[in-house]
Amino acid sequence: MAFREIIEQMHQFDPSIRGGALAGTDGLTVEEWYADGGGCDLPALCAEMVQSFKESGRIARENGLGESEELTLSTSGGFIFLYRVTEEYFFLVVTDPGAIPGKWRFLLRQGARRARESL
Repeated sequence: MAFREIIEQMHQFDPSIRGGALAGTDGLTVEEWYADGGGCDLPALCAEMVQSFKESGRIARENGLGESEELTLSTSGGFIFLYRVTEEYFFLVVTDPGAIPGKWRFLLRQGARRARESL
């Protein structure tokens, strides 16, 4: 299953998603998807969020908490979810402010599993 199909299925399940991307560990997007009027700069967001993920992971490891798996950023304009798919890839999703974080964390885990099977 292609990444685009995975994220479109998520959008059908919960239309609060504005956009999503599959990004490498260098922060560069491999594939992007936008809902109508998504409006965010996914390539720039991926580059910044992957770096934040790496730094958060370093802090977690140094404090004996193990490897990072996901990062969630709550903003006044919505949520940004970043989830590790493999050692080389991340899954990023941007949602509206009304999204339910637990629901999206669950959807990301499912989507990451499907993406892992495709990689």
